[in-house]
Amino acid sequence: MGYGPTSKMLVNLVDGCAQAKSAVPGSAMWTLDGDRTVQTTVVDVTAVKGRESVEVVTDHMAFNASPDLLLLTPDGWKSTTELAGTVIAWTHARKLCRERPVVRREAW
Repeated sequence: MGYGPTSKMLVNLVDGCAQAKSAVPGSAMWTLDGDRTVQTTVVDVTAVKGRESVEVVTDHMAFNASPDLLLLTPDGWKSTTELAGTVIAWTHARKLCRERPVVRREAW
C-alpha cells in the first residue's frame, strides 16, 4: 500500500476525528467497506517522509493527501492523481456511527 494520508489529515477514529499521526496500532477507526461504514482496528502504522502532496478539492471541503492515497469513486478505488473531474465517496463524520437499517425479506 502507498503512503496514505498526510500526518495532519483528519481521520475518523471511533472516539472522534483526529490527525492521522495520532492513530496508533489498536486504535478503532471508521472505514468504508463498499458503500457502508464499518469499524476497524489499526494494525500497523508506518511513517515516511514525503515531498509531494495533492490538493483534493470537493464541493464540501479541500484537503492535502499523498499522490497515491486511494479514494473510492463510482469506478472503484483510484489514486488522488487520477481524480480530476471525478466523483468521490464521502460521508459526514457525524453520520459514520449511525446504525443503518437492514432490509430483510420474510416469508408471509
